[in-house]
Amino acid sequence: MKIIFRTLLVLACLGLTLPAQAQMSDALKEEFHDAEQYGLVIVENLSQLRGALHDEATRVISFQSFGETLDEESQKELLDWIRSGKSVWFYDARLATKFGMRPVFLKEQQFRHKPEKGVLGGKKRHGFATVALSLGSHVVQTGVGQVTLFLPEIPGQDEEEMTYGAVEVAGDTKALLQFALDSPALIACRREGKGFIVFKTLLWNEPLSGDRFQMNLLEYSAGFQVPGPAGVGKVGNPPGPDAEYVEGEPAEPFQAQHEQGSAEPTERNKVVAQPIEGKGADTTVKVPVERVGDWMLELQDGTTLSGEYEGEQVEFETGTSSLKLTPDQVESLTFGSSMSLDKIVTVQGKQKSGLLLSTPIRFRTSRGVEEFEKEDLVRLFRAPLESPVTKEK
Repeated sequence: MKIIFRTLLVLACLGLTLPAQAQMSDALKEEFHDAEQYGLVIVENLSQLRGALHDEATRVISFQSFGETLDEESQKELLDWIRSGKSVWFYDARLATKFGMRPVFLKEQQFRHKPEKGVLGGKKRHGFATVALSLGSHVVQTGVGQVTLFLPEIPGQDEEEMTYGAVEVAGDTKALLQFALDSPALIACRREGKGFIVFKTLLWNEPLSGDRFQMNLLEYSAGFQVPGPAGVGKVGNPPGPDAEYVEGEPAEPFQAQHEQGSAEPTERNKVVAQPIEGKGADTTVKVPVERVGDWMLELQDGTTLSGEYEGEQVEFETGTSSLKLTPDQVESLTFGSSMSLDKIVTVQGKQKSGLLLSTPIRFRTSRGVEEFEKEDLVRLFRAPLESPVTKEK
């Protein structure tokens, strides 16, 4: 319980709110390290940076400075520290070129959102809540499906028009969370020397896979392997003093001086926005989502996988009939327990309760095909065609 409490405390400091009920199971939480072992330091502004760098216990810096410049001397000192095997998370897309990434500034018409507020750099910021998808195969994405994020406002070239930061998936920048495979990354990472650089934003821990993503990122950034799918085994080659030295291929050459300001999103990574009909069409848009697969699989431990259901036929027994359906005819399956029946919903909207006979469940992800027993699962359902927004109460 001590480890779990400290884990929740760390999540509260890095996220927007503390969840009333943890999403991950206690058993999975036990697979992560004690929060004190992460060596995490939150730096709200540039004046606090040097102290964190000179503290030998610091392994991860959450650099939440927002709207400040990073001078050449501080940049060099920070990069040298990272290359020695440490990790930094930065939150301001205007600093992206300082870390070998290429910034992209989205307009509010380009993604679906809801107004929200968050605290960065010690100040309350206005911005939007939105939902991003985990579409890659980085170890930080293990067990992660969708995460609710907060995108703070950044003044555009026209001071009256606000933009929202992201980075281009270019060079050795890897997307961790994004709207679609061909869209900019809302959270991204790259290796530099023996260390690890993350462009990040605030997130909600409770909805969707927020807590699993945050804990994976903490674990990996601090130099530990990440618990595997369903908490089985450990995966990844994390940064650290003994890690392999990576020269890196930055999307942008490191800039000693970077002019503050906004820029238009590049055409290659521009999100195509399609207005929704009806009220509010000028501010709310659908984002076409390209997924790893057509299905989402929710596990009992709270993780959610994105991929393909490998079954050729779904056999389902009710009290009055036997159903044999193709996966294309199924909208969702909810797995019961010793006290409740399984439930099936067809694409026509028909619902039945009974017993699913097609087990185990074979599911293909970017890591290959895995088999799951019913008792380890909550639900199998079709991936959403658009990114909904879930607001934390």
